[in-house]
Amino acid sequence: MAEVTNKDILKHYLSSVLVYGVVLLILFITPLFNQNISNPWVSYLSFLILYYICYVIFAYPIYIKIRPQSVLYSRNVVITEYFKRIFVKSDDTEQKLNNLNLKEEEKQAFTILFIKTFFGVYSLSLLFNKFIPQMGYNIDFLNEMFSQSMQYIQAEGILGGIIQYIDDTADMWLSLMFTVTTFVFAFSYLTEADFLKNRIKYADTTPLGILSCLMCFYPFIMITEKLIPVQMQELVPIDNLYLRISIYILVILANFISMIAILRLGTKSSNLTNRGVVTGFPYNIVRHPDYAMQILYVILTMIPLYAAGDLNFLGDIVLTIGMICWIFVYVIRAVTEERNLIKDDDYKAYCQKVKYRFIPKLY
Repeated sequence: MAEVTNKDILKHYLSSVLVYGVVLLILFITPLFNQNISNPWVSYLSFLILYYICYVIFAYPIYIKIRPQSVLYSRNVVITEYFKRIFVKSDDTEQKLNNLNLKEEEKQAFTILFIKTFFGVYSLSLLFNKFIPQMGYNIDFLNEMFSQSMQYIQAEGILGGIIQYIDDTADMWLSLMFTVTTFVFAFSYLTEADFLKNRIKYADTTPLGILSCLMCFYPFIMITEKLIPVQMQELVPIDNLYLRISIYILVILANFISMIAILRLGTKSSNLTNRGVVTGFPYNIVRHPDYAMQILYVILTMIPLYAAGDLNFLGDIVLTIGMICWIFVYVIRAVTEERNLIKDDDYKAYCQKVKYRFIPKLY
């Protein structure tokens, strides 16, 4: 094991301060992000500034104390060395052009920084602007609806009370589950350490892999939804009570399994990155349970649009094509991720045990 010197630590620390400072500056001047996160309650930028200040103050003495091996393969050093190389004065035009070419480790470093920044910021913005401010109201609403359901049980029996409770609270349960999963994502993107067992080994640097993931997130989702119409926001009510409750139960169950899958990943949760293998439920059934449940969620939230009967034949065709396209997006995401995961012997062994990506015994 190589010795970590003070020079190694200082180089990693200064590179990290510079890279994170530039990222923070870019976030400040990016209108799309700032429009998305503007909120009188709290600014996610305030949180990130505090996060950055704490890093500037405490990171160096912590590194000196624990002397982590990770500073020897610092991606932030790789990034700063790249910019240093391209700005070196040279009269040789060919050499200047060669200096612009990214080496594989530089592609990995830039891609991982982008992934952590983009998805970490997006997760934080959802937490601060949507889920956390609504959480108190959602919990109070669920408690109030539970009290009312007790009255329904006394008047209409247990089944009637349960049906009424599900009908009244399905959206609230979804919101709470989204809050939990978004918190896990935010934490996993903003942290990476050996003791958390979420050190990123490598990322998918291909345009297809990155694009298929970005399509599902702001601000790209606005373009995606224009091209591929879909209903995945709030649950659309259906006139038929029993069909409506059946869909609500299946949607809640799908998102619950998705939440369990993300909690099972824990700090390993991420997009397009390899942080190690997880084999517990539901990953012992299929290799991509979260994506499988997202596909089921897409299908279930489309059913009300079919059931409403407001669309003509052409509208049904467009809706069906949109649903198929969204399913295809999640399939592509799984395939592109596995191109990197399969590089690990542990994941190869896992694939031998869990042979199916989405549907047991089928695919």
